[in-house]
Amino acid sequence: MAKMANHLQREEQKMSRKIYMLFGDGVEEIELIVPTDIFRRCGLDVVLVSAKDSTHIRGAHEIKLIADKIMEKVKDDDFDCLVVPGGPGSFMLKDDPEVINVVKSFHEKNKLICAICAAPLILHKAEILKCKKYCSHPCARDVLKDADADARVVVDENLITANGPGSAAEFAMAIVEHLCGAQTASSMKEEMFFK
Repeated sequence: MAKMANHLQREEQKMSRKIYMLFGDGVEEIELIVPTDIFRRCGLDVVLVSAKDSTHIRGAHEIKLIADKIMEKVKDDDFDCLVVPGGPGSFMLKDDPEVINVVKSFHEKNKLICAICAAPLILHKAEILKCKKYCSHPCARDVLKDADADARVVVDENLITANGPGSAAEFAMAIVEHLCGAQTASSMKEEMFFK
């Protein structure tokens, strides 16, 4: 009975919560795949969005990935949350005006924005980290001087950040808790033997 109730709850969440997962070439594959897997296990609707004009993406470790859509074909109004995985590609995405516009649009609508590893550089470029607590990968701290060097995951209102690939599951669970509640996050942690 409990499993059926969890399934029904996840189906309801799927109808009401939609995640915009934005990435491009050089994405850290773990930071894309682990959260996407966890979100879908929870019944959330995740759309993998390519920041370039092709759905074919090459990850930081030469893993070939396929996005669901390209950015210009997606309306951010349809989504509740923006998730930006990191990796070396973040250094290019932070200089893409269209990517910055998407981040600013989510921020202006006070929607949940999440970034991991070097991806907080993109949020910095969009000027949304002012007066916020956040963390990042050490490779970005020459720019992100206020990043919490000791934190793995930081939640500050509608902003969730994480420090790198090893925190991908914790990052995803923090997002699940924000979107679906502590009970759903706790159930998923139990199902996945999450410590």
